[in-house]
Amino acid sequence: MTGPEIGGTRRRTFISLLGVGAAAAGGVTLTGCSNSSSGSSTSGRAETEDKLSGLLPKFIAYEPVKPDLPGENGASPGFSHYPSELKRAVPDKMVPSGKEVSAMTPLWSPMPPGLGKNSYYDANNERIGAPVRFNILNGNDYGDKLGPILAAGNVPELLCIPGWNISGLTRFGQAVDKLFEDLTPYLAGDKAAEYPMLANLPTRAWAYGVWNSQLKAVPFPSDGFPWALFYRKDIFDQVGAQPPKNADEVLALGKQLTDAKAGRWAFGSVADEMARMFGAPGSWRKDSSGKLVNKIETPEFEESVAFVRRLFQSGYVHPEVVANAGADENALFEGGKFVIRQNGLGGWHEALQRQQTINPKFNPQPVMPFAHDGGAPITWGGDPAGIFTFVKKGVGEQRVKELLGVMNYTSAPFGTEEYVLYNYGVEGKHYVKQATGAPKLTALGQKEVSQTYIFLGGRPTAITESEYPGYVQSMSAWQNAAAKVREKNLFDGIRVEQPAKMAALYQPFDDALQDIFRGRKPVSELKTAVKQWQTNGGNEGRDFYAKVLSDNGR
Repeated sequence: MTGPEIGGTRRRTFISLLGVGAAAAGGVTLTGCSNSSSGSSTSGRAETEDKLSGLLPKFIAYEPVKPDLPGENGASPGFSHYPSELKRAVPDKMVPSGKEVSAMTPLWSPMPPGLGKNSYYDANNERIGAPVRFNILNGNDYGDKLGPILAAGNVPELLCIPGWNISGLTRFGQAVDKLFEDLTPYLAGDKAAEYPMLANLPTRAWAYGVWNSQLKAVPFPSDGFPWALFYRKDIFDQVGAQPPKNADEVLALGKQLTDAKAGRWAFGSVADEMARMFGAPGSWRKDSSGKLVNKIETPEFEESVAFVRRLFQSGYVHPEVVANAGADENALFEGGKFVIRQNGLGGWHEALQRQQTINPKFNPQPVMPFAHDGGAPITWGGDPAGIFTFVKKGVGEQRVKELLGVMNYTSAPFGTEEYVLYNYGVEGKHYVKQATGAPKLTALGQKEVSQTYIFLGGRPTAITESEYPGYVQSMSAWQNAAAKVREKNLFDGIRVEQPAKMAALYQPFDDALQDIFRGRKPVSELKTAVKQWQTNGGNEGRDFYAKVLSDNGR
């Protein structure tokens, strides 16, 4: 895995507009949890990561194989081939009771056969020591389903919640207190040594699993890049196109690539990448007077909105995306219906997995970072962790230990037997080894293997998918280039839970933005939407974030 950016969704698209980090609380009220009297993040809180150290696991490195493409400036390390010998990282079964484990996770791919009908599940569960019964929900709808589930308190033993979905949940800090186990007594300091794969996760990622001064979740470490702009190189080569290096070239590609009669358009969703292209910050920056300015208040953002509207009005955006901001962009991009889109980095190899037997020529590639005027580009950063797995409260000490054991198994890194088993299944059955040693899914593997166990705990970020020729080298080159121009994060090293009122502003602003893109409102309405954002809580949020910086001498 390269990080938690598994697939693009509309809800995720505009989270960073409002300065939301992975640990934020947001807009859907959890009425079933609102009576808790314990600590809540509804008014916002912030702590430096070093002040959380007493709650966090002591880091114990476990490196079964060394990368041959080291990551630079914080980029992920790359492994251009599979080791000839895999190490067994988890020798014992993690659930000695054998009792079935309930889990809920998102998925951005077709649903696999369920427990009892899936030999890939059988193989992993045999190593775990108990069957894991997954309740798998469509990743694009996941956030919409979480609110009612949490409000009802009807949670499984292991619940995966992406940070971008947390942003849509008001009073999440109270929900965490009421519904999920405090893992501090099991993992803080030297106690984590009982779970070596969890102890191998980066300390900075663990800091983002803290809510209300308790370690509440196992983090999924992030490579720190929220987006990349992808293009279909195979189609570009057919028509003689080149990836863009400035805004004029983006427009020219719109004209060159769009052919409605042939059923092909240039673009899917690209708004965030266009804002970055124009130089808008990832969330906040300081102006010349030292005042905090949100991304949506900047002239660069306004320029990008007008530019994206122009792409829509020129007819360069696929009609299904125009009609529905939640369109299935994976299917449209992979089917060649449009050829340029933004997506999380993890979506790249997932698309390759889906298409490797359907269309062997399928070749998506990331566009190297560029600026609208061809000058020096920036890229946006992200939090050290972006997805979290919680343990249901009240299951008892022994059961908590078993559930942590499950996540210990699913956190085994590249170079281990466990990593290959939960990513690819059984050799000779679900995958075969290529000449390079990399696994290639069989027909049964294509049917049964899915990205499920990976959501039950993260692993150190790494670029490992050498089964796709050139992928590791290309991803490594992009990450190293992107990391070199990553903008400075004002809040680096501070774990912030933003005020719920501020995150609740996301939806109305997003709605206004979608209307502007599609021509239902003029660009001048952006100023109105920004003013409403400021009046309804954005200015309060600015004061909160400014105080966080002031309190930390920044």
